[in-house]
Amino acid sequence: MPAEAVISVRGLVKNYSLGRTTVYALRGIDLDVKNGEFLAIVGNSGAGKTTLLNCMAGLDEPDYGLILFRGKNLHEMNDSERSKARLLDMGFIFQSYALLPHMNARENVSLPADLAGLSKSLKERVEDLLEGVGIDKQAKQYPAQLSGGQMQRVAIARALTNKPKVLFADEPTGDLDSETGKQVMDLIKRFHEETETTIVVITHDQEVANYATRKVILEDGLVVGKT
Repeated sequence: MPAEAVISVRGLVKNYSLGRTTVYALRGIDLDVKNGEFLAIVGNSGAGKTTLLNCMAGLDEPDYGLILFRGKNLHEMNDSERSKARLLDMGFIFQSYALLPHMNARENVSLPADLAGLSKSLKERVEDLLEGVGIDKQAKQYPAQLSGGQMQRVAIARALTNKPKVLFADEPTGDLDSETGKQVMDLIKRFHEETETTIVVITHDQEVANYATRKVILEDGLVVGKT
């Protein structure tokens, strides 16, 4: 694992069975994610982007290959160790927001700190994050009362609550109109510049990919280009 890499992937293979058909989702991926970089993994639907993200984040098990996260073999950890790594060292932004409907915006943002049993000072960070993403005036509103852009802002704040080492974003603008999507990506870019958090964004959209400092192009489960 290169000294500057926070994630190293070697020979990653992942297949799925759909009835009598085998889907070769990842076919031998080698990839290093450098500490502090903003990386876009780009490809069309079915290229294997989300499968790769899920494996790198310990959400899915590869069939073959090695994934090192901060120097440790992610898939040799037990479930408890992987859950702890995801809670303390990773943040997630999903296309569908994944907010809990029975919690208001403030409660959704503070959830990672609550689950980790972290200090009051970190929970106070929630107020700064709500303000930072421009959602402080909607802090007491529930997801059903928020627009798509507002929900994604809440999701971004929640992902940053525990000061993750890596922020994973899977098609973060996929359910948003172009102007709202631009606002969300401007926000993610600003947080990257201010905090130097490592960001891995999955996208099919070249405009979203252009926010990154480096791009990896995925096609049919293979890395076919890097820029």
